[in-house]
Amino acid sequence: MPHRDLSVLDAADRVADRVNELIDRSPRGRVLHVRQIRDAVQSIGANIAEGFGRGTGRDRDRPLEIARGEAEEAIRHLGANFRARRIPPKDYWPLHNLLVVIVKMLSSLLGR
Repeated sequence: MPHRDLSVLDAADRVADRVNELIDRSPRGRVLHVRQIRDAVQSIGANIAEGFGRGTGRDRDRPLEIARGEAEEAIRHLGANFRARRIPPKDYWPLHNLLVVIVKMLSSLLGR
C-alpha cells in the first residue's frame, strides 16, 4: 500500500498542522517544550512515509516504530503543558485523542 493512501499518514499530517497552529497562536513562552513538540509531530509523518517508501519487513517496521515513539513523546509533552494549564482542555483533548489514535493505528500496522 503506498503511503499516500494511508489514513495514518493523513492523521499524522492533521496533528502536525493542529499542533503548529496551537503553538503559533499561543503567546510566546506560554507552551513548554515547543521545539520538542514541533519536532515530534513533524517526525511522525516523515517516518511513516519513510517506512512505506522502504517496502516491507524490518526496513518498513523500524521507521513506523520510530513514528509511534514520536507520537508517544508528543502525548507526554502536550500532557505536561495541559497539567500546567498552559494548553486549554478544548485544544488539548482533540490533539491527545488524535495522537492516541495514531499510536493505535501504527501498532496495528506493526502487528502489536
